[in-house]
Formats: sequence, structure tokens, C-alpha cells
Amino acid sequence: MKIGVIFHGNPIAGGCYQQSLNATRLLSKDKESNSYIYYTPDANNANNARKDGIIVKKFRFGRKQRLIHKLRKFSLLHRFFGKFAFFEAFDIAFEKDDVDLLYFTGPSPICLFLERLNYVYTVWDLCHRDHPEFPEVRHNFEFEAREDLMHISLSRAVSVIAESPLGRKNLIKRYGLDKERVHWISISPAKRQIGTQGSDFDPRDEAGIPPNAPYVFYPAQFWAHKNHRLIVDSLAILSSSEEKVYAIFCGSDCGNLQQVMKMARVQGVLSLIKYVGFVPDEKMPAYYMNSLALVMPSYFGPSNMPPLEAFELETPVIVSDLPGIRDQVGEAALLVAPDKAESLANAIQRLLNEPDLRNYLVKKGIDRLSQFSDEDRISTLRQIFNNFKLKRLTWSIDD
Repeated sequence: MKIGVIFHGNPIAGGCYQQSLNATRLLSKDKESNSYIYYTPDANNANNARKDGIIVKKFRFGRKQRLIHKLRKFSLLHRFFGKFAFFEAFDIAFEKDDVDLLYFTGPSPICLFLERLNYVYTVWDLCHRDHPEFPEVRHNFEFEAREDLMHISLSRAVSVIAESPLGRKNLIKRYGLDKERVHWISISPAKRQIGTQGSDFDPRDEAGIPPNAPYVFYPAQFWAHKNHRLIVDSLAILSSSEEKVYAIFCGSDCGNLQQVMKMARVQGVLSLIKYVGFVPDEKMPAYYMNSLALVMPSYFGPSNMPPLEAFELETPVIVSDLPGIRDQVGEAALLVAPDKAESLANAIQRLLNEPDLRNYLVKKGIDRLSQFSDEDRISTLRQIFNNFKLKRLTWSIDD
């Protein structure tokens, strides 16, 4: 069976983009039962995948395709325009390659334009339903846009993939999906190469932090839900101690960076907050490995990539004590209340004062990461694809 893999996303989307890229990489290793063709509407995505030896075909997805789809939805126009190649269904871009099933490695509106092809759909989170109060999922009708996409894409999908047991449970409950159609596959850490920069490069030099000074690390876009403020407030609590603790932030500004810096200025800890912008892959391991801990006080989950990256790079982890997030890390992280700076300040202080705690968390992190294997991920995907293949035999067979 031939499966079209849709790699759709933008690098500035952070973890969601990385997960789509990871899923594409994962299937490129599967040589057993199916053949795969990789597609993207973005040339940059094709270039990124090519670095891993994956050839990705670019297809058009723009205003013309959207207009044609709208015209085809009207039955009379469909019958008239359908005679002309210009008005062919969007599916034809994949059917020309004899694709039997499409697999969306992440959320994408492209599935809304399919008329005939079956597809498997991936959902990384339902944060707009978990925390509808945050502006990034509420303003400019973002909530409504997400709901419209979810209702249509999920109802038409052959199978739906969630990133955690809690995510699967919420999909079934909130959208009335059959349990048999919803699966979960754990996210995986981004592929990071620890080269010469990973071993010799000290992020303190780049960030303007004194040599050997402790710092916590938070790689996250500047959305309100990322909760950078908790780190700022906790450093203000710790600022009276003899040993100063710094924070290094990296990631794109999605509108909240100036607010975070204003908070730091008001709290009198602006000199302790270092924003380094975009960090390339070859430098990222050093930021983790030289830090006191990864601190991720996000309100959104259920799963996030940075804790897994920290486990892989033997870095202690501090995360929000929220459903889903605590399930992801198990006993391998310190849990803090996302709305109590004292909770985070105490966790940071413990890592400063208890060397054995660091060693314990590193060991637990390695053990926890081993429970999420690529073999398990690909086994679940094969099961989904094979279930569809058996049904497909009722109307089509492979040559």
C-alpha cells in the first residue's frame, strides 16, 4: 500500500513542527510493509527533510486550490466545471502518485480540501478547550477556527492520533469519537547533534552570564501560556540569596516578550534574564547540558518536547504539576504549581543545595525516556495502516 505523508508546518511553531518532522523521519526508517511518498506545500520543509536524506515532493496549496474547492462544493458547478482539468479535485495531486491513504503528521487544514482520499489525522493538543482564557487561543476567532477544523477533520478521519493517553481520552470525550478510531503515540525528542559546539561551547559566554554561574533554561516561544512570568517571579525571590541564579530564554517572540521583560524590570531582576533569540540545533545541547535545570512552567500540555530532550541530554527537569504533564515525566522531574513562584523558587533552591537530587533526576530521566521507543511508535502506525488496508481490499487491490 502506498501512503502519502503530509509534512505541513512552520519552524517557528516550535515543538509542533519538530514533531511533524520527527514523524516524517520515523517513517523513512520503515521498510517493512508499506511504501511512503512525502509531501509538503513549503519548500523550506522540503529542504529540512532533505538534510536527513528524505525526498519530499512540494505541492500547491494556495488561493487557487481554495477557490476551486469552493466551486466544486456546489453540485451544478461541479458537474459543469468538472469536465475541465483546471477544476480537478484537490485529491488529484496525490492520486497521480497512486496514493491510497494520507497521513497528516500534524494538524493541517489541507484535509478539509480532500474529496475522495482517506486520511489519518494527528492532534498534538486541545489547549483551546483546556484553557480558553488565554489570548492566543481566543483572540481573532482563533477558538472558533480550531473548533471548525477539529469537528470536520476528526469526523472524516479513518483514524486519529493523540500524543498521550489523556489526549486520547479528551478527543473521545469532547468530539464523540469511537474509541477504536483513536490511538496515542508518544512524542519524541528533537534530533540534536552534539558536535564540537555541544562539548566546547559555553552558553554563558553568548548570554553574558559570569563563568560557572547557575542558570535555568527555558526554550519556548513567547506566548502567554508558556508562563515565563513564573520564572521571573521565582528569580526575584531567590535574588536575595548569596548565589545569583540566571535564566536563559530562547524562542521566537509571539507577542509576549516585551511583557516578560517589563515584568523582570519591575521585579528588579532584568539583569538576571537573558534572551538569546533563535538557537541553532548544533548549539541547543550545550544550553541544556550546562544548565542547572530545564524549567517549563507551561499551562499547556498534555505532553511537551523539552522534557524529553532534557532527559536525553541528562539535564534535570522542573515542570508544571498539571494533568498530562505529570503523566509524561513520571518520577523524573520536580513538579511545581504554575501559579506559585515560591514553589518554583524552592525547587531551584533544592537543586542548588542537593547534588544527589540532580543525579537522581538525571537517572530517572534516562529511565523514563527508555519507555518511549521508536519501535512502539512505528508499531502503532503499522497497525493503523494495516487496519485500513484490510478494509480497502473490499474496493481495491494492489497490483
